[in-house]
Amino acid sequence: MKGGDMIGGAFGSEPEATSDGFPLPEGVNCAWLNSGRAALECILLSMPHRPQRAFVPRFTCDTLLQPFRRLGIPTLRYEIETDDLLRLNSLQLPAAGEQDLLLLTNYFGFTPPDALRAAAESHPGPSVVDAATALFAEPVPELPTFYSLRKFAGVPDGGVATAPFSLRLPEEQDDSRHRLIALRRRDLDGAIASLPAFEEIERELSLSPPLRMSPQTRSMIDRIGWSRIAQKRCENYRLLHAKLRCLNRLPLPSDPPSVPFCYPLLSGIPNLRDELIDAGLALPLYWPEVIEATDAAAPSNTLARTLLPIPLDQRYDAQDILTRLGKIL
Repeated sequence: MKGGDMIGGAFGSEPEATSDGFPLPEGVNCAWLNSGRAALECILLSMPHRPQRAFVPRFTCDTLLQPFRRLGIPTLRYEIETDDLLRLNSLQLPAAGEQDLLLLTNYFGFTPPDALRAAAESHPGPSVVDAATALFAEPVPELPTFYSLRKFAGVPDGGVATAPFSLRLPEEQDDSRHRLIALRRRDLDGAIASLPAFEEIERELSLSPPLRMSPQTRSMIDRIGWSRIAQKRCENYRLLHAKLRCLNRLPLPSDPPSVPFCYPLLSGIPNLRDELIDAGLALPLYWPEVIEATDAAAPSNTLARTLLPIPLDQRYDAQDILTRLGKIL
């Protein structure tokens, strides 16, 4: 890490290693695509019956609505309670029918499979799991699930769809050769200097139709040590949780059900986000559009304003992060 650079943010190139197996191998029921949104659209196009409507959590990124809009499926938003982020016990759903789809989110890899299964069973129609921030979470066998690679590793594109039915792949394949420049810029110049290049990648992928995963990302998958990534993230989580659990209003477990994406801190300490950013931690806002679209008292608004997703990723030791935190806490 460059001295003075931000901890977190977009990934540069992953160190080459002998791959010990990507957790979601390709097959008839597992499709490799160019983004998480493409993976969701692949699931929707492959479902035995196209849903008439979709219920989508209010606490999620608005770009997730793009596949539904593209396919002409109306969406209705629902709330989750602030203290129910990881359990999904009290979804505030409008009246739903058998042809309505329920989108469930595995938040940051902390939502247990039983919670996803129970929420799906309480809904009369089909359900799909958003695991964009839970790459290492095994899919619940009966629930279609989609994932995003770029949130967990240094690849230029990548999404995965799994389903209990056959998945229909797009005819065309993406090409990410030009996106490799952004990863190299991150390696050489750090998080702040490379940010515009990654924002351009995000804009480009958001406008792209669903495509099959690029040859560049396919090649990288075979040269990434996925077990090392998982082990490092879990080590960082345990050390941070030992230090921060007394400040956290979220009931996080000592051992998460899958490899965590971040350490989600909900503390209520005034101005803590700004102070942590000033100390060199990249803390994205999940999600600014939620704040703009909801009342200040809504649970999703509270989460968007106050949740601090402290990076856990494999580029850093927990001590790197704790050194930054120690300047404030």
